[in-house]
Amino acid sequence: MNVTELLKEKGVKPTVHRVEILDYLMSTYSHPTADEIYYHFKKGQKLAVISRATVYNTLKALADAGLISIIITPDAIRYDFVRKKHHHFYCTNCKTIYDVELEVELPEIKSIDNHEVHHVQLTLVGICEKCKTNQEI
Repeated sequence: MNVTELLKEKGVKPTVHRVEILDYLMSTYSHPTADEIYYHFKKGQKLAVISRATVYNTLKALADAGLISIIITPDAIRYDFVRKKHHHFYCTNCKTIYDVELEVELPEIKSIDNHEVHHVQLTLVGICEKCKTNQEI
């Protein structure tokens, strides 16, 4: 299924910006921030004329439609195309975030202490194998 059809299936109008940003997120595993997405398009040939507001609004629309997930890390909010259910590992040393597959069911929590909960995420935080190996040398 192409990006335009995927957007239509989720009830999202397939504007040029939405198509290009979703296509980019589908092709990367780097879990970029909104600014990284913005700079990717500003320096490239596609969407050279794009505003930060358009990037943020597009990311919100894609997240609201369930096409991307929002990953909250200690240093930034990052975005990930929803390929399949997975969790994340965040390295506090190099700031890289990795997909991890765990057989962990997250609880369905709708509210806590009178706060409305929109989603629950699991992000493991620590030192990645590469950084750990470099520290041991």
